[in-house]
Amino acid sequence: MSVATDLPVPHGAYPALSRPLTLLGCERRLFLGAACVGAAAFSSFNAPLSGLLLFASGYAGGLLATRYDPGLPSVLLRSASCSRRYDPALRSPEPAPLDVVGEVPA
Repeated sequence: MSVATDLPVPHGAYPALSRPLTLLGCERRLFLGAACVGAAAFSSFNAPLSGLLLFASGYAGGLLATRYDPGLPSVLLRSASCSRRYDPALRSPEPAPLDVVGEVPA
């Protein structure tokens, strides 16, 4: 006989789900960004060397960032969409008023 419990059943996860997605060792968004910058430089200047140099420098920077900390590129790419929560220059010197919403019955 088995006894029913409310404990959650642990399930294993594949390690591949926790690894960052990379292309040639570089985080995929940084790799594709470097490829787009290289293609834009090639298209703008009509010089293959400028496109290759910009792609190579972007790829090297992305590769170093991914090897240093795999989570760092995603934090850096998402940081622009987050608003600042505290700015001391915007605070007024007087204390904030307290609003009493409701009294607790005794």
